[in-house]
Amino acid sequence: MTETALDKFWELVWGAIALDTSAFEQIQFLPFGTITALLIALIAGFSQAIGQGIVLFINRVKPIRFILSLIIAALLFAFSYIFWVLSTWVASIILFAIYPSLTAFTAIASVLGLAYAPQILSFFVALPYLGVPISVILSLWSFLAFLTGLKVALGLGTWQTFWCSVLGWAVFQISQRTIGRPLIALGHWLETTAAGVNLVTNLQALEEIVQTGLQRRIATRVRDRGGRR
Repeated sequence: MTETALDKFWELVWGAIALDTSAFEQIQFLPFGTITALLIALIAGFSQAIGQGIVLFINRVKPIRFILSLIIAALLFAFSYIFWVLSTWVASIILFAIYPSLTAFTAIASVLGLAYAPQILSFFVALPYLGVPISVILSLWSFLAFLTGLKVALGLGTWQTFWCSVLGWAVFQISQRTIGRPLIALGHWLETTAAGVNLVTNLQALEEIVQTGLQRRIATRVRDRGGRR
């Protein structure tokens, strides 16, 4: 029986985390490699959503809608992954005249999805004070994994791979701020609809909500104690 990428799921994940080139080689040729890569991106997106779930909690999102919001966030994350794959594919064609084939696109999709493996640990961003540093470390880790995988997938040199990745990221960011605006608006609408409330995401506004809630609790306790006397 032929072994598939799904059968070697965790072996591939740990290989990507360890920046092992053999993991990126295998996911390109094993059956269901692209599906496995997409699954890793979905899990990473769900983990990231859990880490940022404090925003939903502060906004008092109901339990069922809370879970639905996490699923929507994971799907939006996966969609951004597909868009980044497309951007990198275009960058490889522009910079290095890579033949615009489905094979090259699939190879990039496989290695980028696997490169999201470190992001599976994104739920740790919920830790107080350590969340931001952890998020930065995981992002850099994923970028290094992507460089490792892209070098294997396209057969480019180290600096060629680096500039291809940077241009792909730049195209991705520019697209988000131009032709991607309607899609971003749709994503925001989906998140708000799933949450059932108008989500407050601004850090200062969230702090004010927390402080207001604490002040109300303190006032209630003081009033209750006064009533007992």
